[in-house]
Amino acid sequence: MDNLGQAMQLLKMMTDDSTFPKNARTKIAGTITMLETSGSMNVSKAMHELEAISDDVNIPAHVRTQLFSVVSLLEIV
Repeated sequence: MDNLGQAMQLLKMMTDDSTFPKNARTKIAGTITMLETSGSMNVSKAMHELEAISDDVNIPAHVRTQLFSVVSLLEIV
């Protein structure tokens, strides 16, 4: 599986995880939609969106760590 596919899979797992804050899951779902349309510009936008989510002070540390893992995968794409 390529890095984009792995990132998408991780993001989908995050949206199904009830321990994630609802606002983060909603934004992650939007990011998934953005990535499904492909294109390097959309990957860049998705990375920016995920970083913005991770900057939220209300996001738990484990969520932030998973978001950084996805951003790392997307940087390679």
